[in-house]
Amino acid sequence: MVKLDGTYAIDALENIGRYAGLGANFAKACAFLEAGDFAELKPGRNDIDGDRVFVNCDDAQYVEQADRSNELHRKYFDIHVPLDSDERIGMAALDPSAKFAFDEASDCGHPAQPLDWFTVKRGEFAICWPSTCPHAPAVTPDVPKRARKLIVKVLA
Repeated sequence: MVKLDGTYAIDALENIGRYAGLGANFAKACAFLEAGDFAELKPGRNDIDGDRVFVNCDDAQYVEQADRSNELHRKYFDIHVPLDSDERIGMAALDPSAKFAFDEASDCGHPAQPLDWFTVKRGEFAICWPSTCPHAPAVTPDVPKRARKLIVKVLA
């Protein structure tokens, strides 16, 4: 499934290069993901190009859908890449009437609104556009568990 409308996209990792045209920073992120050398990443933040492009290698605590709150970023695209297992992620276009607090320092707000739910399989990725895509990642249909994933942060 590919939805490319400035809100979100889900696609196969082998197609990541098609998104390089979203800008110079995005091209760097695509080149990193195309190389596929994830084994050497340390847990936490790994710089690709300083604050412009970096990847968080996370041993994420996957939770049930009801236990995950929405998040929205204004400065960064998020590219979610599950490595160990499939991931459920909720995404939607931001409701223009949504009122919510936003922390500029952490580039994160939590709009409360309904999301559409998708499964991002191993070998796929999900892109969440800044300012337009509230999302709720790291959800599992199974019992809560931990799984390794990447979140590539790309400065818009």
